[in-house]
Amino acid sequence: MKKCTVVLLLVCLLAFFLVGCGPSASQAPGGGGISTIDRIKESGKLRVGVSLGGPPIAFRDDTGTPRCYDIDWAEKMAELLEVEVEWVEVDGDTRITSLMAGRTDVVFNNITGNLARAQRINFSIPYLKCGIKMITRADVPYTNLEDLNNPNIRVVVGRGTTGEDLVLANAPRAEIIYVPNFTDSILQLTTGRADVSFEDNTIVDYAAKESGGRLIAHDRLYSSDPICIGLPKGDMEYVRWVDMFVSWMITQGWQAEIYEKWWGEQPAPMAALW
Repeated sequence: MKKCTVVLLLVCLLAFFLVGCGPSASQAPGGGGISTIDRIKESGKLRVGVSLGGPPIAFRDDTGTPRCYDIDWAEKMAELLEVEVEWVEVDGDTRITSLMAGRTDVVFNNITGNLARAQRINFSIPYLKCGIKMITRADVPYTNLEDLNNPNIRVVVGRGTTGEDLVLANAPRAEIIYVPNFTDSILQLTTGRADVSFEDNTIVDYAAKESGGRLIAHDRLYSSDPICIGLPKGDMEYVRWVDMFVSWMITQGWQAEIYEKWWGEQPAPMAALW
């Protein structure tokens, strides 16, 4: 009996040691006992992953300065943390790995939050709502995804995007052309090297409006997607702070103001948690 008691005591002590010495949820990835927010504030900079592929999401103006919707959000977050922004350019293929590798603290990249991606990174609550739409040149006869399952049809998308997933699942025989950003998709369409592209309606509608009739944004929405801020795994207190930040920007009307600034209209209604 005494022997069993000693063994039980040892097991309890081992469990206590493992729990006590395990990584804290409030620590930044990589350990060190410091939270992500504290590390950002100590460094004086917020490393922001962003794709500068074109308006109204994000682009560089004539002076090379990043501008548009995602840029405004990133700068507002840095302002509230009282730090500077360090821009890190990413694309659909590198935005998640940049967080996993510790190259970025946050990603504003028009990224759809879904369960598969959430196994690799954390997401905030949505700061934009949209759906996938099809865009073509005005002289292209195709109007629906179902028309595209043909090896003679060229579809241009970004690698690692929900548009790519949509095409692979529904038009696997189509020729796929991969580009790093939506600006390059528009170039492929307007120069006749591709017939069709898929992207979020927030981008597609804007591009069609700006094209002077050369491009058509087709009406059908193929999804209803939450656009979220990408965050690294390992610090749920950081996720909670970012959730509160997004919620506060929505409830105070700042999100609607910034959306109208770039799209010229009010956004779809957004839910807030706080």
